[in-house]
Amino acid sequence: MAHQTMLNTIMYPSWTLETCSTFFLVLLALLFTSGNLAIRLIRKRDRLGSHGEMDYINQFQLPSNAQANSPLFDGTIPGEIRDRIFAFTLSCFESQKAWDRDSSYVRPEYAAPLVADTAILQTCQRAYVENWFRPWISATHTFYLAWEGRRPDKVTTVEKFEPTLELLFATHGETEISHVRVFAQLCSLENGRELSRILGMKNFFPQKITITIRHHDWWSWEEDARLHIGSQWVRDCRFPDTVREICVELESLQRKKDQIDWIAGEMAQGWQFARCDGTKLSAKPQDVRVSRWSGSSTWEGHRWLRDETKPGVNEYYVKTITWKPDQSMTERPVPKSLRAPNSFGILRHRNPSMPVSRIRGAGVPEGLSAEETEKLVRRWEGANR
Repeated sequence: MAHQTMLNTIMYPSWTLETCSTFFLVLLALLFTSGNLAIRLIRKRDRLGSHGEMDYINQFQLPSNAQANSPLFDGTIPGEIRDRIFAFTLSCFESQKAWDRDSSYVRPEYAAPLVADTAILQTCQRAYVENWFRPWISATHTFYLAWEGRRPDKVTTVEKFEPTLELLFATHGETEISHVRVFAQLCSLENGRELSRILGMKNFFPQKITITIRHHDWWSWEEDARLHIGSQWVRDCRFPDTVREICVELESLQRKKDQIDWIAGEMAQGWQFARCDGTKLSAKPQDVRVSRWSGSSTWEGHRWLRDETKPGVNEYYVKTITWKPDQSMTERPVPKSLRAPNSFGILRHRNPSMPVSRIRGAGVPEGLSAEETEKLVRRWEGANR
């Protein structure tokens, strides 16, 4: 997510940073011990909205001060350490205004909009000029190739993102962005067109790109279909020359772990990506990692009883494959579309999901299992026919 628009003219104080020296030395000590506390020493918060807009202030109303007596700028603290202080202080974290837990897009690291404490940029002009862009380049910028309801209301788009890339390039030249993540439903990903629009943005220099396919992004997940994914996007999409890592996160229910493992194994062995400069990227067995998490079984007004492992909870299994530049590759095999074998079963269920309004109408208490919930709803409906 990108930094929210800042005012074109700000009244910056002309006093020096000497009065801030103690703060920065404490911050330096905290840098390696208590990062969250260090961030929260500054209370002013700017929303990192999804608009991809950020104005650069190039005209100040008060005289500037070179800060020659500040330990931050007089050489007492090395420049590399100063950079780390500012980078850490201006890093992003989740807002306290959390999204609805019963949303399909809530997950680890995505429970709320991102925010950054930017008050430090208002201490002096030099601090601003050197660091105005840091909240933006250090954030994980997130795009959604997903339907309404499968993404937050406000999201980053190519149209909103490109003007900031142009501004960043005009003021700082080629500036690399740490991480870009794309949540993609397969119906929007597989032909490659929407992803190519993101990858093809002008002045776009990402170091790492992660493509996440969530449980409800797979084809026919509602019917518990066997996992399958097309490969046209792998064949056709070209990644920026600055990309050093491409990660694909495959997520499904814990009970479909074996299908995820099968798809991931075939991907790592048979899929290679390509950058615009012709460099190929390949995956190795050691570049695969596994994670698990639990979340609400309810979204878009339905509770998915079929998939619950405990009342109101789905358990997810995630496998991440990482591709890195491989100079030994001279040719890139044509990637094959993948489909989990028929030996993997499908879970048949009479009522895979149930409207929350129906459950509440039946007076079902919270905390009941899927089986008990379904039984009470059927009994209530039978009594009210």
